Amino acid sequence: MRISETALATSEPLFVRFVECMRAIRDYHVHAFGERPEKNLHSETLRVLNHYQQDRTQAAYCLIINGLVWDAEVIIRVAYETFAKVAFLATASGEQRDELLHEYWELLGAVYDRQGALKAEASERLLNRFGSQGDSRVMAALRDGRVYRTDPLGDKRFRKQLEQRWSFSEILGALKGGRLGNAPLVGIDALAHIYGMSSHFAHANSRALDLLEDRATRGSDLLQLEVGHVCRMLTDMVSITSFSLFLSERSWAGGNNMPGPLAAAFQAMSESTKPFQAEFEASQDGLYSDWPMKE
Repeated sequence: MRISETALATSEPLFVRFVECMRAIRDYHVHAFGERPEKNLHSETLRVLNHYQQDRTQAAYCLIINGLVWDAEVIIRVAYETFAKVAFLATASGEQRDELLHEYWELLGAVYDRQGALKAEASERLLNRFGSQGDSRVMAALRDGRVYRTDPLGDKRFRKQLEQRWSFSEILGALKGGRLGNAPLVGIDALAHIYGMSSHFAHANSRALDLLEDRATRGSDLLQLEVGHVCRMLTDMVSITSFSLFLSERSWAGGNNMPGPLAAAFQAMSESTKPFQAEFEASQDGLYSDWPMKE
């Protein structure tokens, strides 16, 4: 389902501002990591994660400007996943940092190698059955213990706990509670809502279809709703990429204030969306006036 051409045309100033903000964020990324006095596994991991996140926002933007907002939600979910991992690593105490990096690169890597090998084995059998030798040898290579870590790491309980610790919800809980020696990140658990909504579309569950039905049956408020949706996605992407870079740089440079260029990008995107968001909120007054609200 695409949003209307009218909504896209109305959102054009927001698209221009988003591109400007993301250009400023990318420039700051180059500056922050280029000025890093000592490159190490910590800083390089944060560098590639930030870059990965910024690329995902570009992919989501390409979908949004073509009206594919629900598809963009799935990509934005990945950007949230990346933000959680950046914050997890960037705010950990020095004592915890090496352990987390070892888990991220070595232990989880070994788990994924093993899982990939098991799945490749089933694919290889199927491909051999139907005579696709070229694809079959690819699957065989994925099970080669000389290249991949195909032996199981620990027991099943250990592997499950390891993966769970790096899940989005567990990371938010650790950041909220300051369980890594970091100062608790106040309000971080609020990210779970938008992440959850995006997850409905990633999983193609009934909630996703409910949301599509709601959009398809809207009346006079449809335009404001569509533009409001665009506003939320654009501000989300600017804010999480800004905060990712801020937390990353702070992990080695210190300081509690977001650097000027990042703060300016965050503020500019927020200010640009305010009039459109106000129109959307006003369009919903009739709905919520009849809605029994909890005290």
